[in-house]
Amino acid sequence: MTPYDTALRVQRREVDAVKVSISVEVERITTLESQGRQHDATVRQERALAYTMPFGTDAWTLKMKAERARLEEAAHLAQARLGRLREQAVEAYGTMRAIEGAAERYQTEAERVAELAEQGAIDDMAAARFLRARRRTGKREA
Repeated sequence: MTPYDTALRVQRREVDAVKVSISVEVERITTLESQGRQHDATVRQERALAYTMPFGTDAWTLKMKAERARLEEAAHLAQARLGRLREQAVEAYGTMRAIEGAAERYQTEAERVAELAEQGAIDDMAAARFLRARRRTGKREA
């Protein structure tokens, strides 16, 4: 456990949320591209039929152009959102990595302090044994 664990969990959740948002946006873009291809195919088919008909198709053509413009605008907006989400992801990931680094440094320092304390205790026990042995040896010499 480190003081950074809570912040790290929060940051990981933020990174995960941005990942999900990116996936949703990519799916939206894919759907819009598919709709655009489907729209273009429909327009081609309908135009081929319209040439054989004796009536005008100006209203339909305007409607199809408006639909195509709507699809292109939606795709453009989705691409812009995706760009912003990717920037957010980079920032969130960078923050997460910084917090992870701080947590690792804290953990490393805590382990170092614990090792020093353990070594100090071992040294103290060795010194106490040495002093006891010296006292015993000193009593025998006297």
